[in-house]
Amino acid sequence: MNATSLRIPTSVTRWLAETPAEAPVTVLLRHSARGPLPDGDAANAVPLTTEGANLACHLGAMLGTRLQALHVSPLRRCVETAEALRFGAGINIPIVPDRSLGDPGIYVTDSGLAQANWEQLGHERVMRYLVSGTEPLPGMADPGPAARLLVRHMMASAGNRSGLHLFVTHDSVVTATAAHLLGEPFERDDWPWYLEGAFFWLQGTQTATAYRDFCRRVDEAL
Repeated sequence: MNATSLRIPTSVTRWLAETPAEAPVTVLLRHSARGPLPDGDAANAVPLTTEGANLACHLGAMLGTRLQALHVSPLRRCVETAEALRFGAGINIPIVPDRSLGDPGIYVTDSGLAQANWEQLGHERVMRYLVSGTEPLPGMADPGPAARLLVRHMMASAGNRSGLHLFVTHDSVVTATAAHLLGEPFERDDWPWYLEGAFFWLQGTQTATAYRDFCRRVDEAL
């Protein structure tokens, strides 16, 4: 998605309307629009663009008082996304840093070794591994169990509080988690746009996962 086509993704509008208002709903959300990423650690400090901040404010206004919690990857663009969401919603709730969402994230066990994967393989090949790899790359977790661990963590954080519990993160975390919970071999076109995410909630003894046009329920809680 380029700067001229920035908008709230239609999948987010859809699942905001279709998820239950009377239950806790956790949302694993990609941050808003940012500038280009340089090589190396400097990429961690890249901020949102003005358009990205405005778009997150707009989404926050859509959420309003339904927004109950904000957890973030500690990287700047995720924190700024949460600040804009909170401002747009017009509510004063804490922004909680969560390193399972980034720096290093649930899929990384050793930051140095994992960074070497990105440098040697490139972002797209690492993403393909996270979606369908059968053995962990150096410095990285087994993605299937890690995806379920992250969703359990999010749902435990939400507890019994009805409303939306947002976890602001990065495209790799959203893609891998949604792919493993839905059992779908996501390709490049399935990666999330800015402010697009996966939704998780309980329906009786079933756990529901929704992302874009995909929705799956499993017979028991994760």
